[in-house]
Amino acid sequence: MLMKEYRICMPLTTEEYRIGQLYMISKHSCEQSDGDEGVEVVRNEPDTHPQHGPGQLTEKRIYLSRYGIISLKIVLLYQ
Repeated sequence: MLMKEYRICMPLTTEEYRIGQLYMISKHSCEQSDGDEGVEVVRNEPDTHPQHGPGQLTEKRIYLSRYGIISLKIVLLYQ
């Protein structure tokens, strides 16, 4: 079996890409937030899991007041 490998040169490193990706996700979250709704990033830090290895630990709180969750609010209100 013949296997070929192709490499594409990128204008940035993997670490630069990861930083840019986190920045754009954060910027998009801020643009979609209005006052008391949207996404709040509580914690965003690198972490090493004992089984899965290195990664990113992110804790977010999502507020969905304008996204049509009226039925869920009614159910929770009348319990």
